[in-house]
Amino acid sequence: MRILFLAAIIALSTTAVLAQQPQKPTASEIYHKLEKLNFLGSALYVAAHPDDENTRLISYLANDMHAKTAYLSLTRGDGGQNLIGPEIRELLGVIRTQELLAARASDGGEQLFTRANDFGYSKHPDETLEIWNKDAVLSDVVRAIRTFKPDVLSIGLTTETLGAPMGIIPLLQC
Repeated sequence: MRILFLAAIIALSTTAVLAQQPQKPTASEIYHKLEKLNFLGSALYVAAHPDDENTRLISYLANDMHAKTAYLSLTRGDGGQNLIGPEIRELLGVIRTQELLAARASDGGEQLFTRANDFGYSKHPDETLEIWNKDAVLSDVVRAIRTFKPDVLSIGLTTETLGAPMGIIPLLQC
């Protein structure tokens, strides 16, 4: 009985020692978080694809201006091209999602998504909105805006965004 009791105590104490400990922030991380308390603004950057992100803007707002900053990508990039690997469609979307999450960990912003399906290139906004299910995606965008409550809303429209997919324009006009 004593041996069983001792074995249980040793097992429990070993588990406690090997348990994952919380990360302790560095002095610079603490200082950066304290600096953010002096600025109350927030900014939400919205674009169609992971490729449309403006990392410099997100980083500037989050780190230099100390604003609460997020990037809302309407798609996860699963309709894009992959020149360096065999992954396409959903697997490519998983990779692009992880890339965006790593970018936000690096630049200090938050990452948000909608349910829009990235199906590839489209020449007409109506086609995009039909495939995306306009009401569901618009609901996601409205929810993100209402939840995040940005003081500044920046829309990522570039010449590339205007062609692929064009649905972001009428969607955001609603």
